[in-house]
Amino acid sequence: HISTFLRCASTLLRHRGNLKNVGIIPSLSHLRQFYLPRIFENHVTEMKEKLETCNGISIVTDETTDAEYRYILNILGVLSEPECERELKLNVLLLDCVVLESVNFKTVSQAIWETLDKFEVPFDQITVVVSDNAVYMKKAWERSMKPLFLNAMHVTCVAHLLNLVDVIELCQSPEVLEELNILQKYAPAIMHTLIKYEESVIRSCIVGNDMCDLIMWAKSSADECEHAMGRDALLNCAEKIETYMQCNSNARFCQSAAAVFKACWVFDPNQVKYLIIPEKEVFEAIPLFEDNSVAQHEYCAYHKTVYEMQCENGYQFWRTLEKRFPTLAVIAIRCLTVPVNSVDAER
Repeated sequence: HISTFLRCASTLLRHRGNLKNVGIIPSLSHLRQFYLPRIFENHVTEMKEKLETCNGISIVTDETTDAEYRYILNILGVLSEPECERELKLNVLLLDCVVLESVNFKTVSQAIWETLDKFEVPFDQITVVVSDNAVYMKKAWERSMKPLFLNAMHVTCVAHLLNLVDVIELCQSPEVLEELNILQKYAPAIMHTLIKYEESVIRSCIVGNDMCDLIMWAKSSADECEHAMGRDALLNCAEKIETYMQCNSNARFCQSAAAVFKACWVFDPNQVKYLIIPEKEVFEAIPLFEDNSVAQHEYCAYHKTVYEMQCENGYQFWRTLEKRFPTLAVIAIRCLTVPVNSVDAER
């Protein structure tokens, strides 16, 4: 409401000769110099309180350029506390917009450290670091952040990597171009997924399902495609997504959290009853289980009884289990609220 207040103050200044008992109205420069800094300090204090009381924090970061072509690193903090009881919504705070003279893994790492230090965020509260698949971002995680954020995992942006599935590639041959309905036939499934991941809040436990659906769609469409180039493009799309979602993949473009997404299925009551995932895979994929015997014991008990539980919304489900599995419930809510893309930070 600052702009409204300043307009009102300006109006009063112009007409104060006709107003009585108004007192002294501060000038705009006075408001900017003394009033706005106090508002900002209060805002930072409120953010610190939110960060201090939440169960976990996901750091989402991406580099972009401003109108003057300066490098700007936006750093968001996503709290693992769901805001509403019917669906998991991301509670996001813009922590900082850092101007970088150059972009490399050192400048990115330093900017994130300084931001976390400014807001007094404990490193053990960091659950996830989300970035794009740029080499310097992956290096910043491996060289700088991974040794410090011992409870955290790295997620590369799903929305960015889905652009590997190039719709334009489906329309490169003259034969395909002759049939103008090729885009209507083959593009909607890919575009729907792209838009969904760029504009929606996606639960980490359904990423694997969406990718499997997209792979199956591409392969089945390839079988029906009448043109060789269109068929090859669809099969190439399917291969790219499969490589991207392979656990422990050495490919340049891959999802570093593929194993985590698979492990998160066990926290979704609608999926866990139909899946068999070894406990060892779950414990190795999610750092919060490491050296945590209480969490591991609670997980074993949960897995034995989950088949008898009533399926419902993931958040509500774990709210009802907080007293029964207190340590596991914290881990489950953290995993279910993991962001899967960095497009908001890029915007």
